[in-house]
Amino acid sequence: MSVTDNSRREADLIESYEQVKSRLKTNSNKELLKQDLARIITDLLQQNCYFAQVDQFFDYLDEFYALDLSAKDSVIYENVIWQVGKLIKELINAKAPSEVFESLYARISHTKLPKYSSLFTFITSSILETRDLTKSYLPILLNYRVRYLPENRFQAIDQDGEKKPSLGELLLLTIAKDITNQENPKPSDVKILLEELDFVSEKYSNIPYIGYYQTKAYHSIGDQDKAEQSILLYLKKRSKEHLAWELYSDVLENKEQKVQALCKTVICHANSSQLIRSQTKLFHMMLDEKKYDIAKSLHALISKTQKEFGKGSSDLWKSYRSRDWYKKVKKEVNIFHYCFKRSNELVADVFKDWTPQNGIIYGLNKSKDLAQFIVSDQIHGAYKCFGDPTIKVGHFVSLKLQRVANREGVKYKVLHLEKSEKRPKRSVYKVLEDEISEQNGKHMIGPIPINFSFAESRGYKIGDKVRIKAVKLPSSRFNEDVKWKVLSIFNQDTTN
Repeated sequence: MSVTDNSRREADLIESYEQVKSRLKTNSNKELLKQDLARIITDLLQQNCYFAQVDQFFDYLDEFYALDLSAKDSVIYENVIWQVGKLIKELINAKAPSEVFESLYARISHTKLPKYSSLFTFITSSILETRDLTKSYLPILLNYRVRYLPENRFQAIDQDGEKKPSLGELLLLTIAKDITNQENPKPSDVKILLEELDFVSEKYSNIPYIGYYQTKAYHSIGDQDKAEQSILLYLKKRSKEHLAWELYSDVLENKEQKVQALCKTVICHANSSQLIRSQTKLFHMMLDEKKYDIAKSLHALISKTQKEFGKGSSDLWKSYRSRDWYKKVKKEVNIFHYCFKRSNELVADVFKDWTPQNGIIYGLNKSKDLAQFIVSDQIHGAYKCFGDPTIKVGHFVSLKLQRVANREGVKYKVLHLEKSEKRPKRSVYKVLEDEISEQNGKHMIGPIPINFSFAESRGYKIGDKVRIKAVKLPSSRFNEDVKWKVLSIFNQDTTN
């Protein structure tokens, strides 16, 4: 233990500080004295770790860096940076002005933090907390990089059954949003962002939205080919995300495809207030195309949403009601059905490499605007049909489906569908001819049980030979009995 260590116990810290500085001027063993002075400065930093003493803190910090200690003294460096982290917390609590953070971050930007350590986590998370107080947080986080957080900082957080983003995810997405929302981001910043996105996507599969921000990053520097490649890969994983389809519209250069992508955005499942921006973009495109009936319907929809969420309309927006084209349009248009049809071509192209499956529509829920389909015993579900009047019960459809597993079980998203002439598997769809019979209290046509009152309402009775089309309904989790639904019943003689 050095002589100074003893004097620090007996004398005032400032006195020790002055003594060591004085010895540094004459003593030949400068490295040992520098280390002693650095330890004293660390204590002085701790004493001045408050907003009111921030000027003294900066003076001592500058003096520490001026000592230019060897990299071997990493423990001393780390002790100093711990005090910097504590100061950041104090400055956040005091809501210090942006200039103070800028001054601090400029001083520590060159500092090497120990990778994968608790100190790295402490400093980066503290800097992240200052994002609402200063704009200088971004360069220093880019310099430190997200990848050097400990692995456990990328694990999803389960808080009372609700998933919360990990520090790694929050850090990465904050940086990504900040850079990609800039009008002209620095290419060097975008390069670092893309490197971090690539690293995290390869190492941590649980973090969503990576592809979305990769697309935004490429788009921000004008690399449209890579932007389109990224968003197409992303859409195949998150096919119903409205922000992804809107971004795809921004990336596309073909005007018709841009419209189709916006149409798909409008019919995505989202809070109606979240779709106003996309609907407004589509409104102006419809005006350009002189599709005034669609434009008027969009105007009414947007205005209604603005009113519901207490968002005021601009004078320009209100003025559209007095335009000649607006007054001439009398016909109401189902905007969702229009967008569903118009986006169909683009959606088919996005999922062109997905294998279609043949199914049948077995039910329509008009109150919820859902069409129920079945492909096999294991594959069935419902999709939003947007008031499509051409879809009827019994129609064959070709579907491209995405399997989604969650706590409730396995469900299937319909990515794309079209009418088909191909029948689904015989295990779920049957066409047969036989007599109506009664077996064990049940009315049957061959092996298929039927609702006899339905047959009676059509004028049939037991013993009549009929032809039916029937679909096997999905089994209930509470009742495993096989159920069939008769879609049509004809007298055999009339079907020839």
